[in-house]
Amino acid sequence: MKNILTDLNFLQPGVDNSWPPNDADTRERLKTYNTNKLLYDGKHDRVYTNWIKLLREDNQATMEIILNWHRRLTKLFADLLLGEVPRVIVGDIGTPEQINIDRIIEDNNFFNHAYKSVIDCSRYGDGLLKLRYDKRSVIEVISPTIWFPVVDMFNCNNILNHVLAWKYTSNKTDYLRTEIHYKGKIQTNTYLLEKDKISQLVESNTVSTGIEDFLIIHIPNLMTSEDVTGNDDYKDIDSIIQEIEVRFSQISRILDKHTSPHMYGPDIAIETDSNGQSSFRGGGSYFPITSKDEIIPGYIVWESQLPAAFKEIEILLQQLFYISESSPAAFGDNREGLVESGSALKRLFLPSLIKVNRIRLVLDPAIKKILKLASKLELVQGKIGATAINSIFIEWRDGLVEDDAEKTNLEVQKYGGGISSLESSVRNVSNLEGERLQKEINKINAEKKADSVEPPKITLSNTGSVV
Repeated sequence: MKNILTDLNFLQPGVDNSWPPNDADTRERLKTYNTNKLLYDGKHDRVYTNWIKLLREDNQATMEIILNWHRRLTKLFADLLLGEVPRVIVGDIGTPEQINIDRIIEDNNFFNHAYKSVIDCSRYGDGLLKLRYDKRSVIEVISPTIWFPVVDMFNCNNILNHVLAWKYTSNKTDYLRTEIHYKGKIQTNTYLLEKDKISQLVESNTVSTGIEDFLIIHIPNLMTSEDVTGNDDYKDIDSIIQEIEVRFSQISRILDKHTSPHMYGPDIAIETDSNGQSSFRGGGSYFPITSKDEIIPGYIVWESQLPAAFKEIEILLQQLFYISESSPAAFGDNREGLVESGSALKRLFLPSLIKVNRIRLVLDPAIKKILKLASKLELVQGKIGATAINSIFIEWRDGLVEDDAEKTNLEVQKYGGGISSLESSVRNVSNLEGERLQKEINKINAEKKADSVEPPKITLSNTGSVV
């Protein structure tokens, strides 16, 4: 097991208590967060400090091309997961429970926060949602750069405390602010920092939450039984992306060289001015050759092996797709031709959808838990209209472009076969909710009823006239 925090002693004022904590795992985690933020922000020249060794050292080369695959891949999985907002169901339309959960989601712009936490989950390996009360339940997304989990020394999967801690400066004095989250209470402390060491406790306050659970939800990326924090998406693909960017920069420099090639030829082409300065009127660099034989001027060229460079890039991109569990089709590269149906598109996206399903295994229970806690917190705090919510169902979507014809045919078959209700089928096809959905159902039922009315019977008299 790695070095981990197993108690709160790292917050006790003392000579050895530096900030951030001295344990190797925590410092390495924070360093990785900082590196991955730079990669996500496209500041690759501050991360790939060894790239200049891979470029030619006879010139002050720069990384001219930055292909921010890190951000693109992170957004891809967040978009597939939450690009189409899932539907949270706790009861029938119009019930107090459904109205309440819809209000909590809307008031908090909840799925925007969930999207941010998935971004953090990809780039950092960890996403965090925090719950507090301010006249209503407030759900926030917290950066894991200020998060320090304290776990059971005999079971790293058992979190004892969530600690949020950040440094700030006031009147030229450094302080450390901490929130220590227990099940049922939160302790807020302020410490004086002297030369990045915790000097003394200057303020402390403890409040009861009324909830026998943490008000912080951890959303980890891929984990093993030995991990306290999740693994980010960048570690496995970073070396591939670096090589692609270096190779593109080298190709760019080669092409720039060919726009202003060097020449060679007889020395008679060199002119000398009145100051004794030699120059070549043709422009560019010129290498005079002194020889008794006639020399035909020409360009200095070399075999730059550009086809091999582009072939390497092609192979690297292929490996990038494999290792990142993404599909070229996700980026508009469909070399297999036109996709004729939604199901065919899903097959192309299969690697990406498998990864999204893995993330959903963690996100689904996290969303259910924080929404249940939010409703319970309002109930405990006595908010008018608050209701307890015991069961939540989340109707997820895949984030892909819908094939309307295929989707409609499927719902018609499901409804006709008796395995879907009219409400569910209409909702899935029209994406309507609430009152608009109910009005549409009422219209459909009214039209069906009108169509089913039998026409009046017509009888003829003996004379052939209508009776």
